[in-house]
Amino acid sequence: MNTYNFDPSKPIVALTFDDGPSEYTSRILDTLQKHGGRVSFFVDGIRIAEHKSKVIRAHLMDCEVLCHAWDHPDLTTLSPDEIKTQLTDTINAIEAVTGKVTKMFRPPYGYINETVTKVAKEMGLALINWSVDPNDWDTSDVDKILDYIMSNVKDGDIVLCHDVYDSTAKAMDILIPELIEQGCQLVTVSELLQYKYGDLEAGVLYPH
Repeated sequence: MNTYNFDPSKPIVALTFDDGPSEYTSRILDTLQKHGGRVSFFVDGIRIAEHKSKVIRAHLMDCEVLCHAWDHPDLTTLSPDEIKTQLTDTINAIEAVTGKVTKMFRPPYGYINETVTKVAKEMGLALINWSVDPNDWDTSDVDKILDYIMSNVKDGDIVLCHDVYDSTAKAMDILIPELIEQGCQLVTVSELLQYKYGDLEAGVLYPH
């Protein structure tokens, strides 16, 4: 019996958004509300208080609000205690707003080392990166973002985007309905990884 909130016989894609929430997060949520689908937001803890209503809205729309770090440092340059503080403070801020405790995080820049991995394992956290990166942080060209994702995305992919750019939000206006029209199911990164790997292991980097 299918215990997933999607049809495993059809393609699934996880759209993920880093560095927010921001003023542009609402536009992405508007597009999802209009067309359907769920996405995951890896948030910076320092931004949560200012954009609390967006975090609540995302949560109520069955999107995921997950940990990035408090203020987006390169975690590989920090001590174990500093890494733990970055993650713990963000996880606590998310829980205070959504009531949910996240068991995964995405390291800023995707950078990890032995220290980051060890702290993650001690904290019971899986590490999450991506499989498709349109470099939306490096271009304000909506068509370029769209073309890259549509040319590269396939069943089971995790797409990296950033909800701190107007161009990314505008690209989602087109991308989200296009993917759905082509038969893709937009699921959370937790749903996708659970389906692909089963229970995630603390201190392990996904996808792998």
